[in-house]
Formats: sequence, C-alpha cells, structure tokens
Amino acid sequence: MITALQLIKDELKNAREVFEGTVSDVMQEQLSIDPGGKALPLGATYAHLLFSEDAIVHGMLQGKAPLSATMWQGKTGASSPMPPMDDNWSETNNIWSKSVQIDLPQLREYAKAVYAATDTYVNSLKDEDLEKEIDLGSWGKKTVIFLLSEYIIGHTFSLAGEISVLKGIQGAKGYQF
Repeated sequence: MITALQLIKDELKNAREVFEGTVSDVMQEQLSIDPGGKALPLGATYAHLLFSEDAIVHGMLQGKAPLSATMWQGKTGASSPMPPMDDNWSETNNIWSKSVQIDLPQLREYAKAVYAATDTYVNSLKDEDLEKEIDLGSWGKKTVIFLLSEYIIGHTFSLAGEISVLKGIQGAKGYQF
C-alpha cells in the first residue's frame, strides 16, 4: 500500500521531470522575450518557480531563511530577488518579471540546490508530519501535505504548462513529449 508521504515523493519527482523536461532546451535568448498581453517572460516564470519553492520549503515549512537570502544570495541567476508576496504582489511581480535579467546556467545551478533542499526536507518527514498545521497568517492554516501538494507540486505542474505555452508562442516545442 502506498502511503501519503510516498505519493508526495513520487508526485514531486514527476512534477520536476515534467518541468525540467520542458525547460531543458530553453536558450538564453528566449528568457526575456515579452509575450505581450498579461503574460510574463519565460525567464521570470522559471525563476518564480524556484524562488517560490525555496521560500515555501524554508520559510513556511521550516521557519528558516530561504537559500536565496543566505548561501545563494546574489548567486541565483536572477538580477534581483522576486518581490515579496504581499498586498502589492500583482503590481510588483509584473514589474519584476518584465525587468529581471536571468543568467540561465546560474539559475539552473540554483534550481539544483532548491530541489536538493526540498528533497532533504521531504525525506526527513514521517507520515504523521503531513498533518501538521502551519499558520500562514492571512492565508490561514494549511497542513504540510497541502503545502507540498498544492504550493510545490501543483505549482510546478502549472508553471511547466505556462512555460510550454511561452515556448510555443516563440515557435519552439513546448512540453518535451
């Protein structure tokens, strides 16, 4: 019988395979193309996924500073950190997304560090840990399993889709399959 924790581990692996397969052939020149409308550039979308996972796993789940503010500060591959998710998020994220410059090789190194840190955290969990509630202030209380399932795994899958579309708009193949 598969446990909830094993399912989280399997789905995390699957989400990363889809996401990393989708971005595997992305080239530096594709990162800052403005797709028009309300869509955001591919590079900012890629960086957003990594900054978010880093902040959720370290900040929300472990109560620690994210890698981007500690050992990876200034080395994430993004010219500036993602803005905080506050009441001005939509406006500040739009400005950041259209102005941030991405160093793709460095961003990929940061991705490896974020994934490794997440794996270390998830591998430290026991099944009963998944039911622990985390108080996220105005976002309410969420369980560890909810945060991992929705904010990490679900987010990874959805941003793989966004990047697939952004690549398609540029005339490139979207998903790897």
